[in-house]
Amino acid sequence: MKNEFVTLSPGKTNCYLIQVNNGYLLIDTGYEKDYSNFLKELDEREIEVSEINYILLTHHHDDHSGFTNNLLKETEVKIIAHEYAEALLKIGENDKTRGGGYINRRVHYLSKIYKLLNPDWDLTFPPVRLRDNDILISGDNKGILRKIGIDGTILYTPGHTIDSISVLLDNGVIFCGDAAMSWPLWAGIKYCTIFITDINKFYGSWEKIIENGAKEVYPSHGKPFEIKKLKENIWEYSNDSLVEFF
Repeated sequence: MKNEFVTLSPGKTNCYLIQVNNGYLLIDTGYEKDYSNFLKELDEREIEVSEINYILLTHHHDDHSGFTNNLLKETEVKIIAHEYAEALLKIGENDKTRGGGYINRRVHYLSKIYKLLNPDWDLTFPPVRLRDNDILISGDNKGILRKIGIDGTILYTPGHTIDSISVLLDNGVIFCGDAAMSWPLWAGIKYCTIFITDINKFYGSWEKIIENGAKEVYPSHGKPFEIKKLKENIWEYSNDSLVEFF
C-alpha cells in the first residue's frame, strides 16, 4: 500500500498524482487549456501519461474536469466520482441550479473584474460521459482506494457543490478539492472556497474532515496548510454572507 504523491500545477488548479498498483491515480484535471502544461510537468518527472490508471474528480467544475477527455483519448484510465457528478459532467457546465453565492463582497467584485479581463471564462467545459467501467460512489467509501493500492478513504464533502468528494490518506494528508482553499487569503476567504452552494453543508464537511483525523490539507487552489486553520475559521461565515445568489 502506498501514500507517495506528486503535486502538479499545470494552471490555476493543483492536481495530485498518487501511486497505485502499477501506476498512478490523478486527483482532478485543470482547465482544458492546461493539458499541454500538464504533459510537460509529467515529462519533467519522467512519468508517462499511460501510467495514469485512474482519475478521481473531486467535483465536476470546469477547472477540475477540463482536460478529462484528453486523457480518455490517450489512456485506458477509469474515472472515480460521486454519483451526482455523472449528470453534471454530461452537461458540461458548472451547476447553477442549487443556489449559493460568492463567499464575500470582495470576492464577488474580484470575479467581475476577472470576467472582464477573461471574457472567454464562461464556466463551461467539454462534456464528459461516464462509461460502464467507471466508478461512482454514493457517500464515504473505505474500500475503493485500498483495492487499488492507496492507504486512504474517500469522504463525501458537499457544500461547494453537491458532488464534492475528498481523499483522506491514513497518514492525515487530505486532498480536499474545493472543500477548502488557501488562495486568495488576502480576499478574506478564511480558508473557504470562493463560491459555495450551501455554507452549512460546507462547514459540515469541515467537521467531517476534522473528525476523521486530517492533519494536513492539500487544496486545489493554494498551498497546503495544517488542519488547525479549519478549526480556527469554522463557522466564520453564514449563508447570509454569500453574495449574488444564482
